[in-house]
Amino acid sequence: MKLILGEHTIDCTNRTAVMGILNVSDDSPIRESIVMTGSAIDRAVELTREGAEIVDVGAVSTSSGSRALDTQEEIDRVCPAIESIVREGIPTSVDTWNPLVARAAVEAGVHLLNDVSGFSDPEMIKVAGAAGISCAVMHMRGEPTRHYEVDQFYDDVTNEVQSFLVERATALEAVNAGQVWFDPGFQFGKAMSDNVSLFSSLGSLIAIGRPVLISASRKGFLAELLGHQRRQDVEGLLEATLAFNVLAAYAGVHVVRVHDVASVTKALSLVNGLRMHLGNKLRRPE
Repeated sequence: MKLILGEHTIDCTNRTAVMGILNVSDDSPIRESIVMTGSAIDRAVELTREGAEIVDVGAVSTSSGSRALDTQEEIDRVCPAIESIVREGIPTSVDTWNPLVARAAVEAGVHLLNDVSGFSDPEMIKVAGAAGISCAVMHMRGEPTRHYEVDQFYDDVTNEVQSFLVERATALEAVNAGQVWFDPGFQFGKAMSDNVSLFSSLGSLIAIGRPVLISASRKGFLAELLGHQRRQDVEGLLEATLAFNVLAAYAGVHVVRVHDVASVTKALSLVNGLRMHLGNKLRRPE
């Protein structure tokens, strides 16, 4: 699988690439991931040195109680950062569900639109089509900052998620958007059992034949799996993040989006090495 990011191509054949999170916000629950816009380029270069092959720039937190940004403030935070990172030749994505911000990010040179709302806003699809840009589509129920309030009962969570992602890909390709990536949306509007089901079905998601992005870094559902309440400040979340992403890489996902780039890169080096040597001989969970 080759990832297409504008003029950049990342070969993920038998390996998993790392996307580094760069927050130009002021209320992310992962405080150490936050940087000021003027320092974004230094942090982006640091992330690439640690092993990130893509830098994901975002200004709006999806955590409960997070501060809402108006459109211009979000643009003022993400676009200067994108411009400086792109000038360094680093593949860059923007984490936004606001079509005006997405359009400004495209003008700033961004290579990927990463929309946690799954391009549910028709205007986001128009932006993607006009730019012909690659898109990461995530499944969720509800609104990005209120996904924890929605009904979390699914008749078949795997079928709903995969059907939604395929439908969104069809809509994006109909307007000539670029490569469409799939993100199953761990935690967003999902109970712990749903997250487990989605993990167990990663093989069938990958088999659809599109790049698969996993974003589970330090998320509260990992705390639940450790036996705690769903929080992002419990002990052991870094180790849980490392384990989850190694398992996802073993399953064959193409990209993992993480805060702790250096640690995850080192952890993935072993599983990537095994995959490179064993190729199709590697047995994965169904």
